[in-house]
Amino acid sequence: MESKILELFLFNHKLKFNEIEKLLQIRSNKLAYHIKQLVSKGILIKNQEHYSLSDAAEYLIPYLSQKKSILPVILVHIGDKKQAFLYSRTKRPYKDKLSLPGGRILLGESINQATKRIMKDKFNIETNLKKVNSISLEHVKKPNKIIHSFFLIFVSATTKDQINLTNLIKNKSKIISSDYKLLTQHLDSETNIKTINSKLA
Repeated sequence: MESKILELFLFNHKLKFNEIEKLLQIRSNKLAYHIKQLVSKGILIKNQEHYSLSDAAEYLIPYLSQKKSILPVILVHIGDKKQAFLYSRTKRPYKDKLSLPGGRILLGESINQATKRIMKDKFNIETNLKKVNSISLEHVKKPNKIIHSFFLIFVSATTKDQINLTNLIKNKSKIISSDYKLLTQHLDSETNIKTINSKLA
């Protein structure tokens, strides 16, 4: 119910309680409960008779949709063309497969900041971004159905820390196929991702 309330603010800067009630066709006591929850979380604010999204919750706007979206992730290469730092995944998809280290970019992060945070927080490895190798769209399929889509930002980084590297050729069958493709076909590539800072009035 809270997501349905928030979806109304995709097209409205502010709404009165009775306007929300009319648009959602929901009992007032049930609506009042959910609005109170959103206000207590700091997602909605009330100004006289109107409700609106708080400034802190503006980031939610791109996600207020019933449609499933792709997940952008950074994958980090440390090593060379023959070996790389890999780890065994414990989560689906690709559980128990060898994987490049990676993760999501957090709100406000640069590619460099995200790379450093991911490697430090997840693996306690200090890194420096070397370059962005490539950008790819990966669709993970089961027969006749795409179950996941990932926007892969493949980067190379360096570290002075002592780490164990995995031989790529010897472990090909254990490595996620898309990761193996990146490691063997995209290491010589380089692309540029520019950060654009936009201001709202």
